[in-house]
Amino acid sequence: MNNVILKDFWRSIKHTKGQFISIMGLMMIGAFALVGLMVTGPDMRDTGNHYAQKLNTADLTVICNYGLDHKDTQKIKQTKGLQDVEFGYMTDTVIKHSHESFRIFSKPKLVGKYEVRQGHLPTKQNEIALADHYSSRYKIGQKISFTEKKNILGTTLLKRKSFKITGFVRSSQILSNVNLGQSNSGTGELKGYAVVSPKAFDHTVYTTANLRYKDLRGLDSYGKTYTSKVKKHKKVLQNALKNSAHQRKQRILNSAQEKLAPQEKKIQRAEQKIKVADQQINAAEKQLATQKAKLNTQIAQAKNAGTNLPATAKMQLEQAQQEIAAGEQKLQQEKRQFSHQSAVATKKIKAGKNKINKIKSKLKKLELPNYSVYNRREVPGGEGNLVYTTVAQVVEDLAKVFPIFLYFVAALVTFTTMNRFIDEERINSGTMKALGYDDYVIINKFIAYGFISGTIGTILGVYLGHTLMPQIVYHAYYKSITIPPIELHFHWQISLIALLLSWISSVLPAYLTAKNEFREKPAALLLPKPPAAGSTILLEKIPFIWNHLSFTHKVTARNIFRYKKRMLMTIFGVCGAATMLFAGFAVKNSITNMNNRQFNDLIHYNMIVAEKPGISDQQEKSLSKKLQAGSIKSETPIYYESLSKTAGKTGDTQDITLIAPSSSKVLKDYVHLNNRKTKQTLHLSNNGVIISERLSTLLNVSEGGYISITDKDNHVRKMKVAGITEMYMGHFVFMNKTEYQRVFKRNFKSNAYLVNLKNSSRQNTRKMAAQFMALNGVAGVVQNTAVSQELDVVVQSLNLIMVVLIVVAGLLAIVIQYNLTNINIAERIRELSTIKVLGFYDNEVTMYIYRETILLTVIGILVGYLTGDLLYRYILYVVPPDNVMFNPALSMSSFLWPLGVIGIITIVLGFIVNRKLKNLDMLEALKSVD
Repeated sequence: MNNVILKDFWRSIKHTKGQFISIMGLMMIGAFALVGLMVTGPDMRDTGNHYAQKLNTADLTVICNYGLDHKDTQKIKQTKGLQDVEFGYMTDTVIKHSHESFRIFSKPKLVGKYEVRQGHLPTKQNEIALADHYSSRYKIGQKISFTEKKNILGTTLLKRKSFKITGFVRSSQILSNVNLGQSNSGTGELKGYAVVSPKAFDHTVYTTANLRYKDLRGLDSYGKTYTSKVKKHKKVLQNALKNSAHQRKQRILNSAQEKLAPQEKKIQRAEQKIKVADQQINAAEKQLATQKAKLNTQIAQAKNAGTNLPATAKMQLEQAQQEIAAGEQKLQQEKRQFSHQSAVATKKIKAGKNKINKIKSKLKKLELPNYSVYNRREVPGGEGNLVYTTVAQVVEDLAKVFPIFLYFVAALVTFTTMNRFIDEERINSGTMKALGYDDYVIINKFIAYGFISGTIGTILGVYLGHTLMPQIVYHAYYKSITIPPIELHFHWQISLIALLLSWISSVLPAYLTAKNEFREKPAALLLPKPPAAGSTILLEKIPFIWNHLSFTHKVTARNIFRYKKRMLMTIFGVCGAATMLFAGFAVKNSITNMNNRQFNDLIHYNMIVAEKPGISDQQEKSLSKKLQAGSIKSETPIYYESLSKTAGKTGDTQDITLIAPSSSKVLKDYVHLNNRKTKQTLHLSNNGVIISERLSTLLNVSEGGYISITDKDNHVRKMKVAGITEMYMGHFVFMNKTEYQRVFKRNFKSNAYLVNLKNSSRQNTRKMAAQFMALNGVAGVVQNTAVSQELDVVVQSLNLIMVVLIVVAGLLAIVIQYNLTNINIAERIRELSTIKVLGFYDNEVTMYIYRETILLTVIGILVGYLTGDLLYRYILYVVPPDNVMFNPALSMSSFLWPLGVIGIITIVLGFIVNRKLKNLDMLEALKSVD
């Protein structure tokens, strides 16, 4: 008996291969999208966590612009909960005979280690290991030289400028080789990093402190628990260092004075030496003058005595005259020599005094030290970590939306497919029941059919989701992020969920439908299921429309409402595929145009050139001369400052660019301010500030509201929002002079320039940035190219993910359309055979049934546009990282692509249906089963 059931089961699968494979396909697509998106984020996080654990990456990094002295290090060491703390050095340099900025770090012992890719880490003063992405340009054993700017005391941090390359490394903090952050050397854009022995640094205070905490070990560094705890540790550390600024400044002044004191004493000694020498010469002159006067008196007396003067006396007088003459000659020679030496010494003394006065002048203008505490994403050079976190988060956020929708659609179509299979097996099931088989034995056949097809499809989907999707995402970012290849882990929880969803979609409908079917008696089951009864439809009650329809169109309208379940399934199925295609193409289009929109249409300047605090008149003249050069198209003075605000999902410190032009009228030539929704051009006013749209979203503020932002001196500034401008990357605040003076409570004074270049290519922008950075009066240059490149990485990663989802949605559309069309034909095979016998042509028979499919597909696509727009809006709200806004504007391509893809699938299936109906055996189909 069991063998009979088993043979019947395999025969059923053989006769319904299309349905069996379609259920497998639907479950595979659903499982692939669900598992793939769900596991890629955790796999990325695991890879990042293991890499950070391997290299003992710092949880927090402290950097002070004037270094960390002994008292600072003691205060940091006293921080509660510390596991490890390591102090080190770093400095920004430029590769000799180039404009490439390099950040050189001291080799750590424990915290923030480096992954050695080739060679070994430096052990001697003259050795260096370079960033791995420079391994194609330099070889181990080769020499490399750097140039370094002098600090306020006229010294440099490195003892030497030339090193021997011993290896190539990857950093635990700088994970990007595309955008490594800003630098105060070269072009202002960091291009590489290197590691040297701590002995290579000549400095009395440390530059950085890397901290690791006990309670953060073993936690997911991308998770909420870790983020929350790091935030608390950061606040504690900031508060501990907050009151150190004034004391540190005084210690710097005292230290500088101690260093200047010996030089001042040396100058005083030199001055005293000149003074003593001058006094000695004056004394010698006086003594010689006295002797000369005495001799002249004796000569005069001798002349008065006439010839009575003895010969001996005459000889003595003559000898005295000769001695005095020789003394005068010697004195004149000494005076000339002293004069020359005095002039040289005086010149040196003057230069020394000028140097000391300059240093003193700089010390008087010395700003308060700024203690910055950074987490892994905020640390200078941490842009790569931010991008990596963003990509992982984007994948996880998409996982919350797409797979659920996919599975819902797949489940509906699978439900319909299983229903049809049970209907097709109705007579066979009736026979089995008449032969005495229990209902549960027959029902088990359908459960097994759904279970096997759904499970095989899900297992394939789970496998592809665990392997293919993570590799696709890794392929999007691996060239720009230095994290190791993505680790592939098996996630049993999501795999089990995929299986459960699969069984709910394929097994549950089989059980419920079969159980309902077998309530009938065997005699009823041995007869085919009666076709759905026709009835008057709503359209018939509108004579104006109904009377103008042709016979075939009336039949189509009646049949659509006659098979309501199939109608709804077709609309839902096509709507699901259209929804995902629409959302996929809309997001793809949104992110593709962001870069072009921001850096061509909205921002017209190529760079911001910031002056050094306390810039001298001479330095100001040099900068002005450079700004008037032929390569500069235009420039305008502004007040520029980098503000900060804690906001966003992860609670990171957001960098906000403040721009206050000296003339509001010329700002339009450099930045186009406009409201994205109303298309209205915005102008700076005395009634508040204009902020970027993404910042307004993060801070949940609208026009007329107020925001509080921290300035560089840690003062909280309250501002009224007068307008919200379109901007896609970064956060901006724009204000005029009057509003600046009101907010900051000080007179307006520009400290930077917006610069437009005649040649705005990336290469020329870097070249011009390097020329500005070489000027002593320039503190830094902010280029758009670095931000643009960072955005490119996020866009490229998301673009590839969306392409995969679009392909998945396309495959879903193919399976859905093929499945539902086959079911439609199978259900109405006798009806189609009848009209073919009545003399309908093959094309007419095809269109008799396919006209309904076309109409329902069009309705499904139209509904899909509406649901797709909702899904797209949700993605725009959930997915973008804190400093990026996707362009919400919809393009025509977002509407045309779903129509084109589903339209082509429908047309191709139309030809398949036509061929199938052309070869239909009418007599076999019309045979009575009574």
